[in-house]
Amino acid sequence: MTAEQFETVLEEIRRRQGTSRPLVRVATASRTVQGRVADLVVDRTDRCPHSPFGIVSIEQPGLVPGPMIHVQVAEILADGLLEVSDRRPALAGLGV
Repeated sequence: MTAEQFETVLEEIRRRQGTSRPLVRVATASRTVQGRVADLVVDRTDRCPHSPFGIVSIEQPGLVPGPMIHVQVAEILADGLLEVSDRRPALAGLGV
């Protein structure tokens, strides 16, 4: 996946979730990571204005966020950025 493709898909997910830090699943050939997008850094220097390279930081959601995982955008599969719904059924609906 190129940085531009990643940014395009990420913006659509951000719009649907209504947040700048959406919950996503990122898949590479060797691993799958799920969490909130904490940061995206893309090389936009004058030398490489359309660079495919970048790093996305994913953090584990929760009251105390877990460790950050960094994934190189160029390693993400072409369809490897997916939206994850953080909606969970209410406990009352489960009979708890």
